[in-house]
Amino acid sequence: MAQILKVENVEKYYGNKGSLTKALDQVSFEVSEGEFVGIMGASGSGKTTLLNCISTIDRVTAGHIYIRGKDITALKSRQLAKFRREELGFLFQDYNLLDTLTAFENIILDYAIYFLTL
Repeated sequence: MAQILKVENVEKYYGNKGSLTKALDQVSFEVSEGEFVGIMGASGSGKTTLLNCISTIDRVTAGHIYIRGKDITALKSRQLAKFRREELGFLFQDYNLLDTLTAFENIILDYAIYFLTL
């Protein structure tokens, strides 16, 4: 089966020199096409941070993440926007809709944000 995700020695730090928090420490794993993966751990163990890095919402401090062979950690801002648009889909735990907007306005908001970043 084809490899769709490779996480290689990923580290993520938050904060500054005075108060540095290591959220991810040398995380490595691979996922092949057709596999299902569950990420489990205690509160504060880095699950959300890892998913944010894999989904390009956040950047890693060190290491590499490959999606279908493409090193997403090396992509620049515009390349990331294009990659998200063409290659990724998000299913959020919450709806992440703005209740002051109509359904149509919530849908087009994503496109408006994308064009503003170009």
